[in-house]
Amino acid sequence: MRVTWYVIAAYLGFCSLFAGCSSSGSSAEEVDGNEESSASASIPNESVPDEKKFSVLDTLTVEDVDKLPDCDESRKGRFLFVSGQPLPYFCMNGEWRGAADSTDFSITCNNSSLQAVAKITNEARTDSASGGNQNAPANPYYGNPWDQNYNNPASLVPSGFDSTIEGIAQKGPFIPGASITVQEVDSFFGHEMQQVADGCVIANDGQFVLNKVHSDSNCVKIKVTGLYRSELNGGSSDNPVTLAARTCSPSKANVNILTHLEIPRVDQLLMNHLDINTAKAQAEREVLAAFGINAGTDMPSAEEMNIFGNDEYSAGLLAISAMLLGGRDENEMMNLANNLAEDIKGDGVWNDPNWKIKIADWIVGIDSAGKYSNIRRNVSDWNLGPVPNFEKYMRGFIPLAYGFEPCTKSNAGTVTYVNQGQSVYFANDYEHADHSRVRFICDATLSQWRVAKGIEKDTVGFGKGEFDKEIREGRVNHDANYIYDNGKWRTATAEEADGFTEISQVYASLKSNEKAIFIIRHSERTNSTGKSGHLTENGVKYAQELGARLAAVGNEDFYYGYSGYTRTQETCDNIAKGKGQTNYQLQELATLDGGWYVKDSKKIESYSGSDGGGWAVYSKYAFAGAYSDAFYNLKDKSEQLISEIKGNLGNMKRVSFMCTHDFLLVPLLAYVTEGHANLRYYKNKRWLNYLAGVAMIISSDGKVRYIPVRGLETGTVKQ
Repeated sequence: MRVTWYVIAAYLGFCSLFAGCSSSGSSAEEVDGNEESSASASIPNESVPDEKKFSVLDTLTVEDVDKLPDCDESRKGRFLFVSGQPLPYFCMNGEWRGAADSTDFSITCNNSSLQAVAKITNEARTDSASGGNQNAPANPYYGNPWDQNYNNPASLVPSGFDSTIEGIAQKGPFIPGASITVQEVDSFFGHEMQQVADGCVIANDGQFVLNKVHSDSNCVKIKVTGLYRSELNGGSSDNPVTLAARTCSPSKANVNILTHLEIPRVDQLLMNHLDINTAKAQAEREVLAAFGINAGTDMPSAEEMNIFGNDEYSAGLLAISAMLLGGRDENEMMNLANNLAEDIKGDGVWNDPNWKIKIADWIVGIDSAGKYSNIRRNVSDWNLGPVPNFEKYMRGFIPLAYGFEPCTKSNAGTVTYVNQGQSVYFANDYEHADHSRVRFICDATLSQWRVAKGIEKDTVGFGKGEFDKEIREGRVNHDANYIYDNGKWRTATAEEADGFTEISQVYASLKSNEKAIFIIRHSERTNSTGKSGHLTENGVKYAQELGARLAAVGNEDFYYGYSGYTRTQETCDNIAKGKGQTNYQLQELATLDGGWYVKDSKKIESYSGSDGGGWAVYSKYAFAGAYSDAFYNLKDKSEQLISEIKGNLGNMKRVSFMCTHDFLLVPLLAYVTEGHANLRYYKNKRWLNYLAGVAMIISSDGKVRYIPVRGLETGTVKQ
């Protein structure tokens, strides 16, 4: 072009060239997605780098017209946006001029940045802003191959058009400076012919207008190349992308991801002798169907769709745009889009399950982390129009990729898992959590599959509790606990799940006329389980620390009884030592032997060898009534034990400690808590911790209440 160019700065870093720029954009979090999966997947990123938090437009925006800097020689040809106005202002001939008032200058673009150009008269070619190539030669390659006059080019030239082409270029909206080209297209074969116009996106919402475009064909290809606003971080893309649209109604034609994806399939259908309008409608339906979106009879053409709108197709377009971008850079996104378009080309079906699963995995990350709101906020913050219900179609893609049955009223509430091995959310079975803890529920309200909440997936199949305040661990999150309370399951607090109260707290709550007998398991022992086995160094430390906590509550002397085993004696001794008590009675009590409930030790040994060990056998006896041939009746033997302990009250102090064994305490706790103690090892691998047991609180009138107690952080341990 024979003109003197005033080339403005590229967007990034523009403000460093002159004063007066301000940032009017708000920062936004980048979205990438995942919940509680143990597998490696994209995780929502709360700390987006600063350079990602703003759009290029933010660095070129002033608050109002009065804030525009002086239009001097140093700023000639450069531009700025004014907040709230879609078109930029250019510094030309000593004043700031709106883009719509370009009587003496033209606007063009290069490498995703705008350029202001002094207008040249009598130039053969029209300027770039208005588009059109009036001198482009006519191309005779048009016509119907089945037309009898096909060999006569003069009879094959269609009417063509002379008109303005306008539309919106969107991935997110293309940023001003994106370049636009228009090519003639053979409507019978889809062949792309000569370029007939070019121009630029100059509005900050992606709109473009190409004036006085002449084409010898009714159909054209509109191609847009440039940076775009990302719905995932709210700012500008790192790299430019190219999207295209083919249209035979070019006066108003948007360019978006759907118009781009349909082109190869349209070409294939043209080869199958479909006319172009029928081919386009079919291709658009097939591309939407690839993402689980069923088009109705009201479906507009892809060139009429816009990500800003309240209709279903706006929602679907925004969802597809986000899904293709999710977790990828621009090159990866376009490779995926182009490969997808080629996949659909042959038979109208997306046949690659691996890519579907990768996209679904990313969506699950968004869903499970509640990050749809980030995308919605980012798009809303552009203030370019309403944000449609894109979440619906993103969730709708999940069952399509994972092969779930449709979510209907008949299966509402069903919870399932991903059995596709390619997915980071794969699970071997419902309760297997080594790979992923993510599960999916058919939501009756949404009529869609979504990521299940913890209690939804963990309590599946629980039904009614066996008793009020029953504790069960989660089916998927095995470290979570749930309590049956007032006829329904809820998440249990740590205290409720454990069910044991710290010993010093119980001691501190005693009334002056009450007595307490703490019957507890010995402290941590060595591997020697015989009668002479000792405590470990930690076991000694734990017992002394318990004594010190008791001393902080009161200074009275305690009575101590033990089972005759070295480790139980050492436990009592070290509690007394930690308490600072030197004058105390330590009595061996035969009733505290761990074999109190045993009727036939040989049978118990046999059952232990076949049924998962002694802990499984003792807990199943205590809580399920099993092995009646090997154990005494739980109720009778427990009441006998309590009676004998109470019978020894005359030898004890107001507060007494009895150090015994888990094989006595687990059945006793099952009895005094009426089966509520969370010690069903045979079922959930829960067992009694060291220094845990039960407190017998005896009132002045002889009544007894029982409190499960602990001397360590928890009263139970999971093996």
